Amino acid sequence: MTAMTSAQNISNQPLSGRAEPKETTIFSIPIGRLGFFSRVLISGACGFLVFLGTFFLAIIGVSIYDSATGKSMANLNIAYLYIAAPVGILALLASLTWLMTGWARRKLSSAE
Repeated sequence: MTAMTSAQNISNQPLSGRAEPKETTIFSIPIGRLGFFSRVLISGACGFLVFLGTFFLAIIGVSIYDSATGKSMANLNIAYLYIAAPVGILALLASLTWLMTGWARRKLSSAE
């Protein structure tokens, strides 16, 4: 039975040396089939989640800095303005670039 299974697997492979392109997925979500608006929303959500995570870690870092140095930095604008916002914007731009590149490739290859 195993010989038959392996023979079937061999016969299903394409004769040319090229393998079919594998579909791009993130956590089993097929990213290759998403449209323009979906990709913009996903990149915005990615940037927002990275901003929130970085903001949380920056608040903890500022609190540790306060307790270690004895200085009072009760104003947490530093955590928001100089740490979390730039990292969130960079994550937004990186994910937008990556997702829009895949969208443009799909549109240019006309693989609808």
